[in-house]
Amino acid sequence: MSQVRGQFAQLMTPGLKKIYDDATQYEQTAKLYPQLFNIESSDSEYEQVLEFADLGPLQEKPENTSTAYNNRIQGASKRAIHLTYSLGVRTSKELWDDDKYGLIKMGPRALARSTRFTQEVVAWNIVNQGFSSNVTTFDGNSLFNNQHSLLGGINATNIAPGASNVISAAGTYPNRPATDIDLSIAGLQLATNYANRMIDNQGFPINVKFKYLVIPPELIFIAREILGSPGKPYTSDNEINSLLAEDYHFMAVPYLTSGGAWFLFTEKRYHSLTVFDREKPSTDFDDDFDTDAIKQKTRMRMSAFCPRWQGSFGTNAP
Repeated sequence: MSQVRGQFAQLMTPGLKKIYDDATQYEQTAKLYPQLFNIESSDSEYEQVLEFADLGPLQEKPENTSTAYNNRIQGASKRAIHLTYSLGVRTSKELWDDDKYGLIKMGPRALARSTRFTQEVVAWNIVNQGFSSNVTTFDGNSLFNNQHSLLGGINATNIAPGASNVISAAGTYPNRPATDIDLSIAGLQLATNYANRMIDNQGFPINVKFKYLVIPPELIFIAREILGSPGKPYTSDNEINSLLAEDYHFMAVPYLTSGGAWFLFTEKRYHSLTVFDREKPSTDFDDDFDTDAIKQKTRMRMSAFCPRWQGSFGTNAP
């Protein structure tokens, strides 16, 4: 269906002082997802990744006995399937020619705004849906889960130093509290402990340090109070704010759907939040031979996923 003059009669009439149009009046938020997500290109129908657990610890070898041998453990695979996103606008030749204010010819700008919004939504929905079965990691559990299965099983948590202080079930490790917690000093301390004790599939401690605190706009003031004070917030005691040494940087993301859920992520190289660009956004322009209508279209192909849970933390506080 085309935009026609009957729908936009005022655009053909002289005398309008100003046209208030979203695409020209408002700036969109800066691109947020590239600040956190790994961005990779793709030249395939999909991208597939595979998980392995490396060798376990050395075993004691009594005198004159054989060396013990150990095998790597192959885990599951995950596939990111690229989807196509497209949108067009069609305008009659008469409206295109008779619009006195040039609004109709701003189709590419409007399509660029739609593209930006769609990219952000596709990416951040991995985080939004990370508490559900819609977004799962190699172990088949939701991205944020209190019991992520380790390939090394019970033996992994048996050998992991101090794992009993954190885990709620043998052979698993959490990146979500057993009971969701509000953004607070206690909540950030809990998440920091999870990071400091985080292990790989064989139970080896790994060097994981959370850097980005990802929050919805509703939690900006709380984040500022907690992370911006040199003294311990909400107390008159002369205590230091112990969280300052963690050097957390908060990101307020308007594409998060919950007003209370909050998240922590490491630097990009230590987590697997990934957006694949199969086909970068492109805009095309054509006309219809029979009707002379002007057609403008934008198209792209992309996907987003997070196959590993390590390097992330989330809690779905109400």
